[in-house]
Amino acid sequence: MKVLVVEDSAVYRHLLRTQLSEFETDVVETGESALSILRDWSESIVLVIDWLLPGMSGLELIEQLRKFERKHYVYVLVLTARTDPSDVVTALDAGADDYLAKPFDRSELQARIRAAARSVKLHDELVAANDRLEALATQDPLTALFNRRGLLQLHHQELLKARRNQSPITVVVCDIDKFKQINDTYGHPTGDEVLRTIAAALKSSSRGSDIVARSGGDEFVIVLPGTGVSGGVIFVERVQHFLRKEKNRNSVPTPVTMSFGIAEMDISGAEDEGIAKADSALCAAKSKGRDCYCVAENSNSQ
Repeated sequence: MKVLVVEDSAVYRHLLRTQLSEFETDVVETGESALSILRDWSESIVLVIDWLLPGMSGLELIEQLRKFERKHYVYVLVLTARTDPSDVVTALDAGADDYLAKPFDRSELQARIRAAARSVKLHDELVAANDRLEALATQDPLTALFNRRGLLQLHHQELLKARRNQSPITVVVCDIDKFKQINDTYGHPTGDEVLRTIAAALKSSSRGSDIVARSGGDEFVIVLPGTGVSGGVIFVERVQHFLRKEKNRNSVPTPVTMSFGIAEMDISGAEDEGIAKADSALCAAKSKGRDCYCVAENSNSQ
């Protein structure tokens, strides 16, 4: 359990560091120092703060912390010589979780920190459970790619970034050639294996920043942030190369091929415009005989 102590008294800093030695404890002297650490802190933590600090007070620090949007919790224990019941109410109303008057008993302090650690652990377990539920809600269970819901959420975020940065986005829509025939001839278990093979091809050919999704059936959508059409073509050619290498290791006797549509988005246009243009290009690729790609009209080829 990580503990951050904010205390301006050298005597109390030494005392707290000694009495909290069973925990991973850091000590700073001011609220500003604590705030700079916690602003980018991405884990749960127990914060032990003095009420009266030079500059930013302990309660002002709590007020600033509670404004942050964070997944993990900062549990706040206020230490102070102020013992009036109204002060306790003020600290708790400001966002503190617990309150301990100075001078304090070592065993009581340690017991309160252990109680804080239990509370933080429960919060972390809830966060982990919510993360698992979110993954289930946005992930395709067969291929482990994003599903359509996950695709649309992330596509929206990337489009907002592209508009801020004036950077390109290219969309690739693709599907498996004659997939129904594969299912009908070799059965659905073999069809599932083909879908997993395609998912592996798309993931291995993409970058970590790309969005790779199974949008339904045998159709996939790949969003390539910061990429023009030429980058989309390179991506497709990597996928085709992967499939050619896999054809002798796949249990399907016939080679598995795909058709692709590529379109660069107009980032000032409608959110679904890029996917729609890439889908139209996919239809053109199928009309050409499949196992190829087409680039949407009005897409920048640079």
